[in-house]
Amino acid sequence: MNRLSDNAFTYGNLILLYCKFNMENLPKNDEEDRDQELKVSYESLPDFVKARIALGIQTFDIIMKSKPDKFNTTIILISENVFSQIIIEHLVTKGISGQYIEHDNNSNSIDSVLNNVVNRISSLDNPPTIYFVGSVWQKEVFDSIAVSKFGERIKVLFEGSLDHRPYELIQKDKLIEEPKKGTAYYKHKLTNKAIDTLLNYIFSNKRK
Repeated sequence: MNRLSDNAFTYGNLILLYCKFNMENLPKNDEEDRDQELKVSYESLPDFVKARIALGIQTFDIIMKSKPDKFNTTIILISENVFSQIIIEHLVTKGISGQYIEHDNNSNSIDSVLNNVVNRISSLDNPPTIYFVGSVWQKEVFDSIAVSKFGERIKVLFEGSLDHRPYELIQKDKLIEEPKKGTAYYKHKLTNKAIDTLLNYIFSNKRK
């Protein structure tokens, strides 16, 4: 869990279940699944996407067991239309009522997903806690975007699942997802670097 903001009085929970993936970047042994795209089933989804879905279900279950605002929870499934129904059906078989699920088939990247969320909640007095569920390698991409889009009022957490594909395939996906970094991102990086430098100076002097 990665907490970017801790000063908001939030109400409700918004789980962004990111199931977008590039069919061209599947490993070679998944070519049969690519050829059978018209015969879609849950089993035909790549393992790294199923891992995100499993983590999304786990996140939802934890919220429902532990948070007082649990009934004000929404899962936004970000996926291609061709996969949306089988994923929704799987969520329902795992005990998640359809009333909690929305589908976003318009967002084509993490950047566009977060843009839509900002537009949706920025005017709320008490915005929901946001949980972004993706693969662990997406954390760096997510952080570079989220730091410039969300203020202190909004609590944002990253939940990452494992992706066992070869390194070069993950890097290809990362390049597609990675947006141009704005000034807010570099200011954040410089601030963190300045804090690290100060702490190193303090502790090095203490050791003398």
